[in-house]
Amino acid sequence: MHRVLTKIVPWVLLLLCYVVTAVATLTGIDTSPDRNFFVLSNIETGFKLSISIIGFATLLGIYADEYKSMVMIGVIGRGISRDKFVLGKFGDLCVMTFLMEFLTVAFLMMLKVLLGAVFSPLENRFLVILFTLGFIETVSYVTLAAFFYFLSENAAVGMFAYLTFVTIIPVTLSLILSTGNFGRLELGKYYLTGMISAAFSDFVMGDYAEGMGFTLLAVAVYILCSLGITILVFRKKELEF
Repeated sequence: MHRVLTKIVPWVLLLLCYVVTAVATLTGIDTSPDRNFFVLSNIETGFKLSISIIGFATLLGIYADEYKSMVMIGVIGRGISRDKFVLGKFGDLCVMTFLMEFLTVAFLMMLKVLLGAVFSPLENRFLVILFTLGFIETVSYVTLAAFFYFLSENAAVGMFAYLTFVTIIPVTLSLILSTGNFGRLELGKYYLTGMISAAFSDFVMGDYAEGMGFTLLAVAVYILCSLGITILVFRKKELEF
């Protein structure tokens, strides 16, 4: 974890995202008709940009760099089981995602205070679920993409898988569901992006138990299945020492 956290590039990219968000907010707030809503909108945009950077940073730092640095080979060669290694990397993913997101949220809230923005209870609820589900969604997608990393031992394959899960599949589903009678199938709700969107709506509308609880349970199944399949495949994977 220390080796991952001391990498410079992810932090530079995250800092650049902070700068872009701050500049966009500061330069446009005086001309906006509603200062509070403008700040809220920019916080949402800045967070979504930051969380995408965090996803790539965790995938690169925690998974893609393992073969290059020979850490995986060294750890497994010293007797650490492959199951523990996969679970350990998942733990690193959760910790690094939480840390980078915590810093992002702290920066955005500091920006809100400095600009004197005041949010309603509904808007504060909106931000709480935005930040919470951002963490869950990032961990979920990186866990899915990590399977392809363990399977192929290739960073490019893992990154392409992540891009596919985050962008290509959601866009494709949206296009399919917007044509013909496919909208009746509601396929989007079975995919992570659709699940997260449904959970977001349920929370904002006050449906905490039945709606959001069921959705988060489904997301947990996604993560557990991804980890389980990764462990089973990695057990039989031949490594070149």
